[in-house]
Amino acid sequence: MAVNKKKRVHKWAFPLGLLMAILAAIGVVTIIVAGINVGGKIIYNSKKYDDYNKMLVPVVMNDPGTFDDLKKANQSQLIDISIWSILKSDLTPDKYEYGEGGMLIPEADVTESFKKLFGTENLPVHATVEGYGYEFTYDATKKIYTIPLTGIVPTYTPKVVKTEKKSGSKILTVAYLAGDQWAQDAQGNMIAPQADKFMKITLRKSDAGYYISAIQATSNPETATTIAQTQNANNLQTTAPSTDGALEQTSASAPVAVVS
Repeated sequence: MAVNKKKRVHKWAFPLGLLMAILAAIGVVTIIVAGINVGGKIIYNSKKYDDYNKMLVPVVMNDPGTFDDLKKANQSQLIDISIWSILKSDLTPDKYEYGEGGMLIPEADVTESFKKLFGTENLPVHATVEGYGYEFTYDATKKIYTIPLTGIVPTYTPKVVKTEKKSGSKILTVAYLAGDQWAQDAQGNMIAPQADKFMKITLRKSDAGYYISAIQATSNPETATTIAQTQNANNLQTTAPSTDGALEQTSASAPVAVVS
């Protein structure tokens, strides 16, 4: 006598499948960041650069406008960054509910993400966010964001090349690497493109930790160093009158340190 076995369906099958689809859609970001992190370990041998790169992925990926005051920043871009920060965290299948349009993220969670990234002095202005080829739809009645299953290639990926401390702040010099210009060698290693531009991202200290307070354009730190060294070498060739009237060459005991 044949026995019909009822196929067992796990209660997390649909959420897990949908989450995997979302992660696959944005997986290119993870692959690129992994490549950056490997490079960071080789070049800098410091975990802090890896941590900065990971934190900055959602910050730079859609190339937000510059600002030196959070009150002057584009609020829609700050919301976009806050949502992407959630998507790039270690989500579990049962973290959020799902609807026909995709994953449903409560406004409260976006607010919390916003505060971690941009501090508590300015509250987020919740609204629908339009990105490059996608839209995070905000429902003011339900206080929910709907996250669609949309694959994207980030405009930029970050690579921190310099850090400095100044008056209770950390200033990161970040290379912006084009997201669609990455390649792989024969061994499957990620090959980074040349930086399109460099930005200074200021992390200001608060009671809860550090938050992003400014994003400003800056020059290539290597170029600035080369110019400084050239100027210093030229200065070494400058002559000046000595006390006895003879010409003598001026000298410097150490190179001039230039902070861009």
